[in-house]
Amino acid sequence: MTSENEHQSIPADSGGYHELFEDMFSEMNERDVLFEIGAHMGIISCVVGRHYRDLDIVCFEPNPRTRKRLETNLKLNGLDAIVMDCAVSNSDGVMVLDTRHASRGGAKEAHRSGQGSEIPVRTLDGVVTDDGIPSPTVIVADIVGEELNLLRGGLTVFSSPTTRLAYIVTHDQPLERLGGSTQDVEKLLRRYGFDKVEHLRENLLKAKKSEHSR
Repeated sequence: MTSENEHQSIPADSGGYHELFEDMFSEMNERDVLFEIGAHMGIISCVVGRHYRDLDIVCFEPNPRTRKRLETNLKLNGLDAIVMDCAVSNSDGVMVLDTRHASRGGAKEAHRSGQGSEIPVRTLDGVVTDDGIPSPTVIVADIVGEELNLLRGGLTVFSSPTTRLAYIVTHDQPLERLGGSTQDVEKLLRRYGFDKVEHLRENLLKAKKSEHSR
């Protein structure tokens, strides 16, 4: 970590990370393909990748400066992950990364217009179909306000029987600014076949497909 903002991405109380990792370690295996969307510095990919050395990992981080730190951290941890330079939403195009509103974890809101830096945006279905990226079995996403758009642009991926587990950080106010809610995220996950949806903590959804639903 090279800045105060990056240090703040490690909370003083790291219980939330421990809770997430313990749950992921109880659910995952070496054959999984992990997508970390909104990877920031790659904390989740690095920890889970060191636990499962044969894991395939795909990281999405549109911020060039943060992506450079992500790539460094993956290398330091001996991980050969695919790093995508785009944001993920419900259509292809360009967004503006809003550098005025940074969360504690370093994530920033992306908007179709406004102040900030332009970044490419892709749909999850398009990335898997067009780029030859392996389809995920496990998805972790922390993309401030774009949670619903991620799901809408990933209908095929999220509906696939092989995509069996998703952890999605929800951000109530950014979701509301885009006309959605955490309840809408839960409903869409269930529509895509995730029959077990629960809160690991207040703003972290875990969605799982049972064997009979796949």
